[in-house]
Amino acid sequence: MAPAVQAGLFGAAGVLYAGLSGMLRPLRRPSVAVTIWVAFAALGVILQFDSIHWAAAVLLALGSGTAAARAMAGRSAGRIGGRLVLGISSVVLLLAIGLRVKESAAERLALGRLPPAVSGRPNIVLLVLDTVRAWNLGWHGYGRATTPRLDARWRGGVVFERVLATAPWTLPSHASMFTGVLPADLSAGWATPLDQTRRTVAEALAAAGYVTGGFVANYRYAGSATGLARGFSRYVDYPVDLAEATRTTSFFRRVLRIGRVQEWLGRNRVIEAKFAAEINRDFLTWLDQAGERPFFGFVNYVDGHSPYLPPAPFDSIWTKNDPKEVARRFAGGIQRLFGPGPIPAPLLVEYLDGYDGALSYLDQQIDWLLAELGRRGRLRNTIVIVTADHGEHFGEHGLIQHGNSLYLPLLHVPLVFWGPGLVPGGVRVGAPTSLRHLAATITALAGIEGSGIPGRSLAALWGPDSLRVPPDTVVSSVDWHPALSKFPPSPLLGGSLRSVLIDSLHYIRRTDGHEELYHLGRNILESKNLVGVPEYRSALLEARRLLDAATGGVAGPTPTR
Repeated sequence: MAPAVQAGLFGAAGVLYAGLSGMLRPLRRPSVAVTIWVAFAALGVILQFDSIHWAAAVLLALGSGTAAARAMAGRSAGRIGGRLVLGISSVVLLLAIGLRVKESAAERLALGRLPPAVSGRPNIVLLVLDTVRAWNLGWHGYGRATTPRLDARWRGGVVFERVLATAPWTLPSHASMFTGVLPADLSAGWATPLDQTRRTVAEALAAAGYVTGGFVANYRYAGSATGLARGFSRYVDYPVDLAEATRTTSFFRRVLRIGRVQEWLGRNRVIEAKFAAEINRDFLTWLDQAGERPFFGFVNYVDGHSPYLPPAPFDSIWTKNDPKEVARRFAGGIQRLFGPGPIPAPLLVEYLDGYDGALSYLDQQIDWLLAELGRRGRLRNTIVIVTADHGEHFGEHGLIQHGNSLYLPLLHVPLVFWGPGLVPGGVRVGAPTSLRHLAATITALAGIEGSGIPGRSLAALWGPDSLRVPPDTVVSSVDWHPALSKFPPSPLLGGSLRSVLIDSLHYIRRTDGHEELYHLGRNILESKNLVGVPEYRSALLEARRLLDAATGGVAGPTPTR
């Protein structure tokens, strides 16, 4: 897509240059033409480096153009340029065709390698709501009716009330859900994808004869380049449209990061994501082609992610403010992330209103998807699982967004199992547990033994012997990264964080030794640190022991001062 947009950009500039050269004779000189066009091309390369200032990038590009003009002095610039354009265009065209052929061939090959499927195995649909915290959902007792349709559906399923994500941001949380391994033991991080050392749930299901498809709206942090696509015969991430093609070029990408440009466009026009309606269409198109094999469908929705601007009418369902004005203020508010001081409370309220509107939009879209599956006869023998990769801050502990703490607003996520005739109805599980067991639960529900996926099946918690299930050690983590220094002060700026939940006690430890202990039953907002309280001394020692046992005492990277 990027070469196509670059060609259009250069073509438009070429038409302009041709028109101007008819009026300005110096533009017809080969040395001038080479200087300008090489500088233009060099600028596209230099702008990929965000740390280089605009002015410096232009100066470097002009220097490159001048050097090229001197090197080509006395030669036929037109003939050399024509050969370059023809050669590069041919290579790009062949690459584009080759990539499409490779994708299609890879899917056919993956389907051809599937072993015979065992009759009667259930279909599995995994819906991950990116950035959706449990606190704002109706089935978790939220004051606003953000999810009335799903509230009604989930009464016929199993609702887990105390589930924690393993990480407060997308990639490591998804990687843990897919592998059953804690993020601290995985390669997936701020700058590295998930490697091939751990088997994924999609690989385990494909080996059992399932046809597998993944459809992600957050294609930046859950796309195929992150390593999450392993095991899927089809994995749909980046959209092929003009907006995305424009965004892939270095020039427009830098332009779109300018605050005033974002305000003018509206943040929903530039965020790298797809709306739920588009993801649903992709999933159903694949399912209609999937045949009669049991299927595993993974769908990632990112509508709950900032800037919290769902499509109409959901952009104004919980607020009387003009959605465009909210978009303008949001873009300005995000700029404050890079400056001192908290974001004003009225702006936080606007964010929360938009967030709740996004959840209402998801409520409608997921309900519609389930209705479409029913209409197609695809809900028979199908288990639907709904969860989230992490939550979101709205001013708690002075924080916004996510990835910057291990407090409950980021870790407490929904988890629902729903499948009439396959999963019991009207069950609420109160035992605390971790999303890292999701992969083992899926393979167990599929009847796959020896899957190679660590963890335990959460189905035991809704079975007749649920009271005999030993308590879970619920561990979460997030690593420090140099880029995080741009964010407002947060616990993560002092080093990597690890946490463990023991019944109602939540213990958090940082690389530099800082500790926090909260009694969630008495203080759900985690505002009173109990580390120095004598009556919690034994609980603190036990939390340290469990966290060390679960993580091997590894704390993660420490900031360099």
